[in-house]
Order: sequence, then structure tokens, then C-alpha cells
Amino acid sequence: MHPLVLHAKCAGRILSIANSLTFRCAFILLPLFVSCARKGTEVSMDPERFIATARIDENLRIELAAREPNVVDPVAIAFDAAGRMYAVEMRDYPSEPQGVSKPLGRVKLLEDTDLDGYYEKATVFADGLQYPTSVLPWRDGVLVTSPPDIVFFKDTNGDGKADIKEVLFSGFPVANTQHNVNGLFWGLDNWVYAANGGNNGAGYSVKSPDRKVSIRGMDFRFRPDTGEIQTSYESTGGFGIATDSWGHMFGTHNTNHIQHMAFRTEYLARNPRLVVPSTRQQISDHESSAQLYQISVPETRFNHPEQSGHFSGGCGLTFYEGGALGAEYDGSFFVTDVVVNVVHQDVVSPDGASFRARRQRDRVEFLAGKDNWFRPVNMAVGPEGALYLVDMHRAVIEHPEWIPDPVAKQLNIWAGNDKGRVYRIVPRSGLKPSRPQFSSAAAQVLVDSLASPNKWRRDTAQRLLVERQDRTAVPLLARLLSESGSPQARVHALWTLEGLGGITPDHVIAALGDAHPGVRESALRIAERIQQQSEPVRQALLGMTRDPDARVRFQLILSLGFDKDPRVPNALLEIIRQDVEHEPSRIAVLSSLTEGSEQALALLLSTHDPFRTQVTAGRREFVRQLAALTGSYNEKSRISAALRLAGESNLQEGWRISILDGLADGLSRVQYSQGHDPAMRAAIEGMLRSERTPLVRAALRVAAAVGISDSAAQAAALSRATKRALDENLSLERRLEEVELLALGSYDEAANTLLALMEPRQSLDLQVAAARAIGQLRDDRTGRAALSGWRRYSPQVRSAVLNLLLARTAFHELLVSALEKKQLAFGELNLNLEQRRRLLWHSTEDIKRRAAALFGDQEFSNRKKVVDQYLPEVAHLQGDPAHGEMQFRTLCAKCHVLGNIGTAVGPNLNMAFSKGQEDLLTSILDPNAAIEPEYTNYLVTTKKGDLITGIIKGETPASITLMRANGESDSVLRNEIKEVRTDGLSLMPEGLEQGLKRQDLADLLAFLQQHHD
Repeated sequence: MHPLVLHAKCAGRILSIANSLTFRCAFILLPLFVSCARKGTEVSMDPERFIATARIDENLRIELAAREPNVVDPVAIAFDAAGRMYAVEMRDYPSEPQGVSKPLGRVKLLEDTDLDGYYEKATVFADGLQYPTSVLPWRDGVLVTSPPDIVFFKDTNGDGKADIKEVLFSGFPVANTQHNVNGLFWGLDNWVYAANGGNNGAGYSVKSPDRKVSIRGMDFRFRPDTGEIQTSYESTGGFGIATDSWGHMFGTHNTNHIQHMAFRTEYLARNPRLVVPSTRQQISDHESSAQLYQISVPETRFNHPEQSGHFSGGCGLTFYEGGALGAEYDGSFFVTDVVVNVVHQDVVSPDGASFRARRQRDRVEFLAGKDNWFRPVNMAVGPEGALYLVDMHRAVIEHPEWIPDPVAKQLNIWAGNDKGRVYRIVPRSGLKPSRPQFSSAAAQVLVDSLASPNKWRRDTAQRLLVERQDRTAVPLLARLLSESGSPQARVHALWTLEGLGGITPDHVIAALGDAHPGVRESALRIAERIQQQSEPVRQALLGMTRDPDARVRFQLILSLGFDKDPRVPNALLEIIRQDVEHEPSRIAVLSSLTEGSEQALALLLSTHDPFRTQVTAGRREFVRQLAALTGSYNEKSRISAALRLAGESNLQEGWRISILDGLADGLSRVQYSQGHDPAMRAAIEGMLRSERTPLVRAALRVAAAVGISDSAAQAAALSRATKRALDENLSLERRLEEVELLALGSYDEAANTLLALMEPRQSLDLQVAAARAIGQLRDDRTGRAALSGWRRYSPQVRSAVLNLLLARTAFHELLVSALEKKQLAFGELNLNLEQRRRLLWHSTEDIKRRAAALFGDQEFSNRKKVVDQYLPEVAHLQGDPAHGEMQFRTLCAKCHVLGNIGTAVGPNLNMAFSKGQEDLLTSILDPNAAIEPEYTNYLVTTKKGDLITGIIKGETPASITLMRANGESDSVLRNEIKEVRTDGLSLMPEGLEQGLKRQDLADLLAFLQQHHD
């Protein structure tokens, strides 16, 4: 479920047994821990000892609320309107035992009958559930996520056992328990929200099974009474999601412990031309894989020593606003880490259109336990305002697929399957439990509860009012909206009115002028539904462009995007002039400008517009994105307008390049078919005659996109580039600019120069740049020409050429034919498993057959022989760290950061020094033992026949973004994709030892084992 923590006796080195499953010097995120048995770790603490030894703020205390046998393997809890606790027990974790006739998962109903804070009464409310993950009270029963279903259970006779079971939704994948659907909660907007867990699949209501909703890469929301289901936000892929008091969505996932999901999917879906790499904002000021301050015995992380003592098992994200623990905790997010046995606190504050999360205290966690069996997986706020903590309490937290068989044989993966605890965190002076009895409360009582300082009471009261649909509450809510001094009460009144169908334009207008920005944001969301029918509401929105709060302006952009009023584009530009340096604000405007991107460009870059006066990174990026939208319309008139603007000689070069690059970006996403007119040609040729190569390059991109290939200015520019690229008197930077330009020429214009620059006598930067550039030439001769110099190329150039040959199906014939004719030896290609599968699985039938005759899928799928051969030969050598740094820069830096070297694509390696030499060497030699889902390599086949690989870094309704080594990325529109699939492999190649001496490997290990800042 989360990064594995294993306890085993140290009879011999377990590492030597697990040789193929250690730390990955690349993309493997196998969450594996092996801990030598130390005093106090091999046996769990009882609750009393845990409480006595745990560290928590001196103003708080920990109390036991429930323990085994009343609760076993708990993973989530929720409180109903009567204050009773429902606990989800994943008793079939980590997998169902053999011979079991039905799933073991259960929901327990726990009751504190004497109100002393301990839930002494336990009843099995529902059982036979497959991997249940979350529970939510609803209509006098509960909703439970138990993939593939979301099920409603209800007790109708009062015996504490459900006698109604109704599957409401289905279609959710059954996967690794961490990645199953989870996180049910009632949203401020009266939808039920759930986390997808990073899966694919398609959810549907059983009332309409033919209406499936794809949830690939997305979380979702639904209405259990009507059967509506929609995607909600881009998924973090983790266990747990949460909103603050104003409905802002946050998520967590293992190392990235808190993320802001800034965009609901309907905002981006309305502009299918918009490409956005990711809508998730990484908001922690202490960064991904943040350091944690544990007090339990540290456990060696054999696969990821760089994550030891850092976030690697983040889950159970919870927003606390219980009103009972004190002001320093209200408004905070809490997230657990099951690996280091802590609960972490983040204080979140606005940062432009998003947020920033900081620690409440330096170098100390909110709660830290000394018991290594303490596995905090989730939390909940109780009716009295206490923070409840769910402890699954296990020795081993991991799915068996991630545990190597030799290690598993020495473990009892079921240790703790008879245990479980729920703790209650309260003020040091104590906190009396509460029995709210909301189930039978009158409307006035529930409306009054919307002003409670406890978010649980507010959420529960709103849910009950909406469930009942009691219209007598409408005037009470209207009074609360207009008179309450609590902004939380006003926002709940607003949404409860919406849920009862009692909202009016006057309510919305009043809320749009509210003193609190959170209320104004919610009013904007509700206004989306009525602004086109109510001119006063529309006028109110258009008058908010100078709102003092950036988050309100951000929501205003999103909400205005649904209105086709001609005044909207100017309003959007008024806002972006203020907020252009905030990426979410730029994306929001682009999602809302479904028409008129070229007019927006002209306005912003007009002579007297203040936007034009300062060329900043954010402004240039926004101009490029606007131009990309313009190009993606595939209309000559729009392109002509943008070209006229880019052709203005008095416009600063940075703006001109951004316009041209954006146009080319947009045109590349569509099959442009409108041709060009004399004015377009004249504008492009004018820029092609510039002496400024970056401007020429950008203009040449547009020329190619609109079909201009016979221009004298184009030929002259490329001719100049061939000379300048070879001119050793020019600076390297200038020559690299010329190589970029040559990549846009024809084969006849550019190939000979690029092939010459690929030779070893040129600087390595030029060699690699030329190899990449020749790969961009769309000519069938490219592959043969590049392959002809194979034996002379440096390893880096060979890699680029091999990628070229594999990326285009048309070149597969060249490669296979060269192997068949013995012109290439299979061994010198050093094909990893994924590269072999390009030919074996993803080519033509003829190529697949011929490739299979040359090599097999299993060639390097088991590298145990290599590991066994190298370990004894390298382990005794004395390494030279200085020479090892050179090896790191060559082999590892394209994907990893160590000190101030490298690119952050894969895991950070700054903690590699804590690993043994054998561990690190094994990781280098065998990178494909197991891979976390977020680091799996995907293959995208486009309709044009291009094959694009990488890990998926972001998904939106319109596009997928893949990232590869060196931080290179591609964004692909979904409507241009033919197929997306994964072979379940890491991006890291196997066979890194080939071409290296044993001493080279020893040097690399010595460098990795140094301490780096």
C-alpha cells in the first residue's frame, strides 16, 4: 500500500539475498525497506507505551479511542450524524489469503456509549468487501469504496448491521491497494468527491452502465442520488484528498506530500486546443521528498537511501478546522508518513493563484512515534473537534509484488493482521466527547450549526439539509448569509441554498461583494450557472477585474470563460495584466479564451499597452501560448494577423520570437491545410532575412508549418547557417543557434553539415545537438545517412541515432536489415528491453517477425548473471571520486541530481552516501526489477506514426505530457494520439556497465558515496 517496511532478523545480509531489488540509480521507485531486528522494533508497542513514548506538542495529548479486537487493520474512519464512528478494515491487506471464500474487508460500527472518548462497542456493520478504502455517511447509511464498486449500506432495523446493500457505481480498477479508489468526502458544492489513485478505468452509475466516464489520470465526483458522475481534478495518484474551508482541492502522493489541484476538469475541457503539461501545483516550500524528523529507530531503505528520513509514504491528507486544538492548528493540513511513523503539519497560505505550504515548526513533527509498527494511514476530525488518527499497525506495509521472493521467505507479511488502533488527539486539558444527534435535529439547529468553528459540524449540517430538501430552511439560510459574522457560515449558507434550489441572483450578488475572498470565490462558481440569464450578475462579475485577491481574480477568469458576452475578453486581459507571472492565471485565461486569441495578442502588444513595456518570462510564455492557440485554429486569417504583428520591426525581438514559436507550436498540433498568401510569405521572408538567428529559426518554423519551402530568403538563411555552424571562430553558443536553425531545413540543405558536426572532432555539445537536429529532418534518407557513421560516433551520438532509428517505424527496416546482414552486431547496439520491444511489439508485422528471429524479449530481462559477475570484481577496488564524477555526469546526470550536478527527472541522489557499495552497484546493474506507477515508461503512438516515450508528468482533458532524460518533454493533444501503452519498464536503460571498466564502476560508487550538499 505504501513504501514497504520490513522487519527481519539479521542472520546474514538480507541485501545479498535481495540483490536485484535495491536502490535504483534511475527511475525505479521500488519502495522497499529492510530493517535489521533491533531492540524494540521486532515487537509492537501496546497503546499505552506508544502514547507514553510518542512526541507531540506539550499543549496536546494523545488518547486511545479504539484498539484491537474492536478494530483491526483500519484504513479510514468517518462519523455519522449521531457521532458514531464507522471504521474501514482492510483485513485482506496486502492480498487475499489463499483458500478464503470471500473478501475479508469490513466496515465496523464503533460506539462510545459512556462518552469517555473510548469506543468500547463494536459491531460488524458490513463485511465481504474487497479492499475497502474509505467510508462516507449518507442518507442514514454509508457509502463505501470497495473496488470495483462504490456501495451504499444501510441498517433499517437498528441492530447496527447493514441489511441494505446497493451498488451505486462501478467500473473502478482493482489494483495495488494504495492505488485503488479512495478518499470519499462530501464537498462544499454538494457533490461527493473521490480520489482515483492514479488508475485508468471508466466509472459508471449502475443506473446507466452504458454512460461510462473515463477516469484515466483523473479524480472524480458524483451524486449518489441521481447517478451523475464526472471527472473532477487531475489525480495525484495518492491515498487521500482534502479541501480547505473554501473548497480548494489538495492531494498527496508518497514523496510529494501536499499538492494543490488548481483546475477542475470542466474548465480545461472547454478549450480542446489548450495543451497544459500538468494542473497540479507543487506547493511545499520544503519541497518534494521533504525531510522528516522521526524518533523511531531508523530503517535502512535499501532501494532508496536518498529517501531515508524523508517523505516516501505520504498519505491520509486531512484539513483540520475543528476549533478545539488551538489557533496554531486550525486551518492546517496534516499528512502522515507510514514509513517514518510521523504526522506532519503544513500551514498553507495564498501565493498568487495558488498556495505555499510551510512547516509549523522547524525540525520537529506534529506527532512522532517511537513504535516502528505505528503505521498512521489516515485521519479525521471528530464531532467534538478532536483529531482522530488511524493506525493500521503493521510490521510490513507493502503489496507482495514489490517484495523479492528471497526476502519474503524470511518475513511474516501478515504480522499485525490482528491489530489496529485509532487515537484521539485533544488539548492537554482534555476534550469532552460529543454526541451531536444531528439526525433528528430541526432545520434551525442545522442552520445554526453552519456557523460552528468545527468544519465537521458545518459539513454534516449542510449534507443533512441538502439530503432532506427541506425548503423551510431557505429563509433561515438567507438570513445567515446576510447577517452572520462568520465567513465560513456565509459560504456554507450560500452552497446549502444552492443545494436546496433556493439560490437567487440577489444572493449571488451579495456574496460577490462579501468581505472574505473565500465567499467571493464560491459566489463566482455559483454565478457560472446564472450569469447569462441575469444581467445584474453578469455586470457584477465584469466589475470584479480589480478584486484585491489573486485567488478571486483567478476564479473570475475561470467563471467568465463560460460567458460569451463580447466584454469578457477585455475583462480577461485586464486580469492577466496583473497576474501574468502566475502560471495558473495564464492557463486560466487560455482556457477561457476559446475565441479571439489573435485579437488578444494584438491588444497586449499594441504600442500603448502597459503589457508590452516589460519583457518578462511570464509575459513571453503567455504570448507564446496565445499564439499557439491562434495557430491551432487552422485558419489563414488568424495566422496572417499574428504574422503581421510578429513582422513589426519596432516590436522587441523577444515578443516576435514568442509569437512565431507559438504559431509554430499551434500549427504543429493540427494538419494545417490553408496554404499561404503573398502577405504571409512577405512577412515570413522579411524575418528570414534578419541577421538574428533565433528570430530566423522561429520564422523558419512557421514557414515550414504553412508550406513555404521555396523561398530565396529561406535558402539564404540555411546557407548561412551551414557556414556558421562549421565556423570554429564563432562562439559555441552562436554555432548551437545555427544548428537549431538547420534542424528546420530540408535534407539536402542541412544533412551534410549536421553529419559533419556529429563527428568526434567537434565539441560534444555540437555533436549531440547535430544528432538531435538531424533526427528532426523529415526525410527517409536521414536514417540511412545517420546509421552509416555509427562506428565513428561517440556514445552520446550513438544514443541519439539509435533513438532516431527506433522512433520512426519507417526506419525499423534499416536497423533490422543491418543486423541481418551483420553490418551491425546486436551487442554493440546495447538495446534495453523497451528498445527491443519497439521492434518486437510496436512495428510492422514483417519487422516484428524478423526481429524475433534475431533476438528475444528475454535477452536482458534477468540480469542476475551480470550482478553476480560484477559484485565480487568491483567491490574490492578502491574508487577515485574525481573520476567517478565524470562517470556520473555521463551516465546518471541526465536523469538525477546529486549535489549541484544533474537534471531532476528521476529521484534525487543526495542521500546515496548512506548506501553500501554492493547496494549501489546492484542498483546500477539491474534497474528494472520493479517500478512505481509514476515512473513507468509509456509509449505514445501518434496518428502521424511518431513514437514518443517518457513518464507521464501530466494529463489534462486535451493532452498528455511525457518527460524523458535531460528533462526533455513532449505534449501531445489527445486527438492526435493513436495509442498509449506501457510495457511496465523504467526509463533507465539496462547494460550501463557495457563500455565501462570495473575500475570505472568503482570510481562511480566512490563518488556516489560522498556527502553532497
